[in-house]
Amino acid sequence: MLGAVAAVVSLLMPARGVLRLAFLMMVLGAAGASWAHHTGLVEARAVRYVAESVGPVVEEHRHASDRMMWAAWLAAGLAAAAWFTRLIPGFSLLTRLGLVAGSVFLLWTMQSSLHTGSQLTHRHFFGPNAPKPLPGTEEVIRLRVP
Repeated sequence: MLGAVAAVVSLLMPARGVLRLAFLMMVLGAAGASWAHHTGLVEARAVRYVAESVGPVVEEHRHASDRMMWAAWLAAGLAAAAWFTRLIPGFSLLTRLGLVAGSVFLLWTMQSSLHTGSQLTHRHFFGPNAPKPLPGTEEVIRLRVP
């Protein structure tokens, strides 16, 4: 999110430090998105009891997570382009505008992934942060999920 703010600020102040901050934050954010995506896949494989009604929500969250990870790397690539073209006047503005557009798309995918993950946790009691059933009660919990 700091990279997105730096991208917008770079339109107002195309200083070297602002573009460097956007570039570094976007690369770190993309690495974090990849880590979050990977740990989500690992956690999903560990789940053994899932109500049928939760399946579509899990798939929706996985697709939102996929979009977020790819959008993060797209934004990192656009930030790299903005950083390396900062000395080319017309092209620099174009790459910074692309970076802002990529940042907006990234923020939308982050919100989408957060929303579907919150739905899983708080509405369907599913995921690593959801309450765990007591041994022997998994089937009862499974049947209670709407």
